[in-house]
Amino acid sequence: MDKIERTFQTRLQKRPEDMVRLIVHVRGDMSQATARLTQLGVPVLRSFSLIKAVAVSCSGEKALALLQEPWVQSIEEDRQVFIQRQDVEDST
Repeated sequence: MDKIERTFQTRLQKRPEDMVRLIVHVRGDMSQATARLTQLGVPVLRSFSLIKAVAVSCSGEKALALLQEPWVQSIEEDRQVFIQRQDVEDST
């Protein structure tokens, strides 16, 4: 399994100076991963212990560097998710 979607990786490579928000899925200890991110200058915005992931904000260059970290399982862009409401007609 790839650590990052190819199109997203290409976008980061083309614009490494752009700031991005990421969800970083962690393999191993979450507190060690958080400490390492802080050491790398990548602020952790939120932790998701249920799915073993953290939300971070960093440059594209730093995002690409995170791919080399052995504890990083995968990286995805943190995007806003919308749900579509379906109205159910009352059948009574």
